Amino acid sequence: MKHLNSRRLAAAVFSSVLLSTPLILLGDPTAPVPPEKDKDANGSVVVLSPFVVNASIDCGYSATSTLAGVRMGATVGGAKDVRFFRDAANEGEFPHPNTITAEGLFSEHDLPLQCRTESKDLFILNGEAMPASLLTKPEVKYLGQIGLSSGLDAGTWHREPLNLVAVVDKSGSMDGHPLELVKNCLRQIHSQLGPRDQLSIVLYGSSSHIHMAPMRTTAANQRTIGAAIDAIVSEGSTNMEEGLQVGFDLARQSQTAFRGRTRVMQFTDERPNVGDTSAGGFMGIMEAGSRDGIGQTTVGVGVEFGAELASKVSSVRGGNLFFFPDEAAMVKTFTEDLDTMVTELVHDLDITIRPAAGLRLVGVYGIPGEMLKWEGDRDVRFQVTTVFLSKSRGAIYAAFAPEAEDLPSRRYVEGRPLATVQLSYLEVGAEVAKTAKLELPLVSKRTASLGLTRGRLLVSEYLALKGAMTAHLTENNQEKAYTQLGELHQLLATDSDKTLADERKLVGSLYTSMAKLSGHGGRARQFSAGEWDEKDGDVN
Repeated sequence: MKHLNSRRLAAAVFSSVLLSTPLILLGDPTAPVPPEKDKDANGSVVVLSPFVVNASIDCGYSATSTLAGVRMGATVGGAKDVRFFRDAANEGEFPHPNTITAEGLFSEHDLPLQCRTESKDLFILNGEAMPASLLTKPEVKYLGQIGLSSGLDAGTWHREPLNLVAVVDKSGSMDGHPLELVKNCLRQIHSQLGPRDQLSIVLYGSSSHIHMAPMRTTAANQRTIGAAIDAIVSEGSTNMEEGLQVGFDLARQSQTAFRGRTRVMQFTDERPNVGDTSAGGFMGIMEAGSRDGIGQTTVGVGVEFGAELASKVSSVRGGNLFFFPDEAAMVKTFTEDLDTMVTELVHDLDITIRPAAGLRLVGVYGIPGEMLKWEGDRDVRFQVTTVFLSKSRGAIYAAFAPEAEDLPSRRYVEGRPLATVQLSYLEVGAEVAKTAKLELPLVSKRTASLGLTRGRLLVSEYLALKGAMTAHLTENNQEKAYTQLGELHQLLATDSDKTLADERKLVGSLYTSMAKLSGHGGRARQFSAGEWDEKDGDVN
């Protein structure tokens, strides 16, 4: 049995399943139904990439999709990937259950719902529900999704000018690969910034200082900025809080004369102390910065970031976090997502779910559990602090079960709501909240949108992986872990969704390792899409 290396980072995440009638906030409900833009002529899913880097004097860097006319997506803040979990599994380890979150898993996938109206609104919500079962949750009968997207045109949108303050951990533990990866991160970001953008660098170790004062990323400054990045060397102990304080102070000072968005981006291999909520602690500094309109992106390059950190970061306006195990993952993320990872769409998205008569809410996936608040016996309320622009459509899921199993099951009619959702939110820069009400309709499995059918598999994956790793690492029950991984392996392997290839690889690897550990040796079942192979597989 292999355990996690405590010096690695997991951007962890939560998620939820909700239902809803399509609603386009600020949109025209009478608009005609447009042709679907989520699929190409062959029915395949259109991925909003690659984004093309366009730098000009007029607009700076813009991530322009080759698919003009296709609307962009939106995702909740917090952890934006599960690379740490995948990386650990690829190395033959059994990752701790706290290093995977549903939010991070969902953020790696496009989860589109059908939109019944054309809209160019900044923020769009729609949703639906279908009959469904989930692994580890046998009581669940229905799964719902609230889909998050934006009406911004992927072919023409470009972000506001960016005032980026990079706060870099240069302590002794960063020596070698971690620091070189961070320096390559800065080089990649620099290559994507335009003349209207601004970059500065703060270094911290035993002490903290401004390594490079705010500088426009123009062609004339290219060599100076490159030399400043090259000059970063590792030394000293770690004083993260002092480094962040210097970084946020610099952000406030440079913000006053800058027309655009200001963000602190921290690079570290040290796990932040999220328990320190004092004014000078990690959370206190983030909170104070958010009140001044300064967001923070935390980038981990070698330390374990668990669910607790993801939860705390997502609770602060403008907070998100990523994990880069290697240069390839870093280049891919920044090339495709730099513009969107620094673009906040909505703050304080407040959601209350009221299930239809005869149903109860079993689980909400996509937000930290401690954010859920019961209102009365049946209603659940929670808040998503920040919604970011994304090239992929995001989702919050909710699972429903009958209120009483011993009573005859109710029949719910397609098109009728399974739940009512009350919503309010603030567009970035606005002072008055917008409100809306969603009714979440039931659709058949056959007509369900891709985001819902794909989401059923991803929610089951999250639940089964978390359950199996808990069974193995905290309950010492390898047989239970083997059974849950086997069920998940079968579920994914017999589905034809080609975009889930990485999930099949991840689960197959863990299943094979657990088969050996639990004494099943060469008895790991092998599955292929649409069929079950009854022969025992060779896992040697």
